[in-house]
Formats: sequence, C-alpha cells, structure tokens
Amino acid sequence: MDAAPGLTSRRKAQTAREIAQVAARLFAAQGVAGVTAAEIAATAGVSLRTFYRYFATKEDAVAPILEIGAARWQSAFAEASGDLTAAIPGIIAAQLTTSSEAESEALAGMRPLLRALAEDRELRAVWDRVNHESELRLTELVLERGGDRFDARLLAAAATESIRIGLEEWAAGDATVHGDGSPASLAVRAFAALAPSDGGRRLDA
Repeated sequence: MDAAPGLTSRRKAQTAREIAQVAARLFAAQGVAGVTAAEIAATAGVSLRTFYRYFATKEDAVAPILEIGAARWQSAFAEASGDLTAAIPGIIAAQLTTSSEAESEALAGMRPLLRALAEDRELRAVWDRVNHESELRLTELVLERGGDRFDARLLAAAATESIRIGLEEWAAGDATVHGDGSPASLAVRAFAALAPSDGGRRLDA
C-alpha cells in the first residue's frame, strides 16, 4: 500500500531539506563553481536522477533552506498584533537574533553562501525568487488586515528588503551574529530607512 499523501509529502520535504543542507555545505566549502549536481547527489546519498526530480539546477538545491527562514518570518509577521508597522522592527530583531550556540553557528554558516550571491547569477536568481515570493506572501498578510493594496505592497517590500539587505551586508563584512553589524541590527536600520514615514497608514490586527 502506498504511503498516505501527507506522509509522502513530509518525506519529500525532508529529502529536499537534506539535499539542501548538503548543497549549502559544499557550496560554502568549495564555492558554487566547484560543486556539481552529481557531487551533491552522491554526498546526500541520492541518485542524480532523484536530485533532478527535486531541483532543476544545483543552485536551486539551496532553496529549501532559504524558504524555511522565509516561512518563519512570515509566521511571525502573521502573528503580530497591534500596529504592524511599529511591530516590524521587533519582529526583524527576533527573527535574526540567535538564542543558542547552534543557531549562531547555523547563521554564521550562511555567510559563505550569501557571499557567493555576488559571483553566481543562478544562485542570486534563487535568492531573489525566494525573497520575491516572501514579499508577495507578506503583502497578502497585510491585506488580510484590511486596507489599501498600494500601502500593503510598500510595507511588505520594505520589510522584505530590510531582511535581504541586512543579511547581505552582514555577509559581506566580518561582524559576528550579535551586536553592531549583525544581521538583526543592520536589518532594523534598513527598515527604519525604507519604511513609509507614516507607515502608509496604521495597520492594526
């Protein structure tokens, strides 16, 4: 008997995440150009055919890792109460501030991958796609609170770009994951600069 659809989906998602983790490690260690899809597949313990059932390119293999972070950010955004514009800096800080050694190591491990964005157009395309999809979802979440689509798009764009810029600028430097120059501090600064001065309008839950 075939596995239940829900179980099958979870298994596929788990396999995709495992391949993504391998791809990210190899990219960090060897550079994107120095890694092949076949090497990712072999290291992950799957066939090359299986790899291509999940991902169209080697660069696309890191998408699940990026999407996990985006999903957490979207969930925190959805759960915010009160004035959303005022709440976003706190949400950004909470999402990009690590609370354990394991979380700090995981975030620090993203630096080589983020640095590679400047050198690999295909990897940049994956990163841009994940950010764009997240922005669309944030727009929907703002609209669920009622109001104007233009204002919702502005706020979602400012929030998304703040996270992106914060991570990219941190990765380009040598600051740690905490304090000045950290992803959280840079992203909060970015939002302060990018957000509409009046928040577009007050966006309450």
